[in-house]
Amino acid sequence: MPSTYSYPPADSDIAALVKQLTTSLENMPTVLEHFDQSMQEGATLGELRGITAAELQALYKIACKLCNDGAFEHALPISLQLMLHAPADSRYTFQAGSCLQRLGEFKHAAILFARTLDLKSDEAAAAYRLGECLLTIDRLVEAKALFEMAVELSRGKFHCRDLFELAEARILSLQH
Repeated sequence: MPSTYSYPPADSDIAALVKQLTTSLENMPTVLEHFDQSMQEGATLGELRGITAAELQALYKIACKLCNDGAFEHALPISLQLMLHAPADSRYTFQAGSCLQRLGEFKHAAILFARTLDLKSDEAAAAYRLGECLLTIDRLVEAKALFEMAVELSRGKFHCRDLFELAEARILSLQH
């Protein structure tokens, strides 16, 4: 991912944050090496760096807004940082996967959606998105299985009705 953007977010504070977090990602191998032993013992990068849950939540809200605005390239470095600093929170992994999917990085997005399902096995949206990514990279059998999983995970959940219908339609399209 490039460290500068040709069109940064309009909000100068958000643009500075995106640039800072992008640069920080470039230095992440060194940071991870420094904290390797503590992380092997179960500490998260967020804990080791003293990042609070409130700070993570504030960053998540910014990334959500950027995603809602269609600025996935700007939301991605924030989402990746969140995922690295709080790896057990499936929301961050799902969001990073969503950014990658929207940016056409389907194989990488598929990995993050699979990780989301590892973290939260009943996440119908992750199953559906993983199915979409697999379909895009011509893994039709696996994609169909994920759409079927999305149907089962969303069955009977009113808030998942649209997802249920989308997954069923995908299954039908793969049968022809």
